[in-house]
Amino acid sequence: MSRKTVWIAAGLILAIGVLAYLSYHQAPAVRDAAGTFATAPSVNRADMRYWLADGERGLWIQRGDSEWFYARFSAACHGLISTSSLVFDTGSSSNIDRTTLIVLPEGGRCKMQTFAPSAGPPKNRNDDVVPQPQTQ
Repeated sequence: MSRKTVWIAAGLILAIGVLAYLSYHQAPAVRDAAGTFATAPSVNRADMRYWLADGERGLWIQRGDSEWFYARFSAACHGLISTSSLVFDTGSSSNIDRTTLIVLPEGGRCKMQTFAPSAGPPKNRNDDVVPQPQTQ
């Protein structure tokens, strides 16, 4: 191998390593509206208590007993409304944030666009549902 080829290969390996590090590196602290430093919102998987789908466009996630967050997807997450099982692909951080991928049982993957604190799901979200007798 020529010396030039070795340098090019070493440069490519270094570039791939930097990209891999940056893709898993946690988002830095940012300034909020008051000008103070705030970290990007996240929920540790161990602290997550409950999740609820908002159709195919988003997901409410509850941390602890009262704190809610809303994750909006970058595109419709087909199959989300009809499942009761999700995998949160958080990489090595174990924190659910806007970089987390949702993996459905059928193998579908949904990318989050935003992840922010929320008041939680609307209390009247099931008011228009008419109970049906169970058939067997």
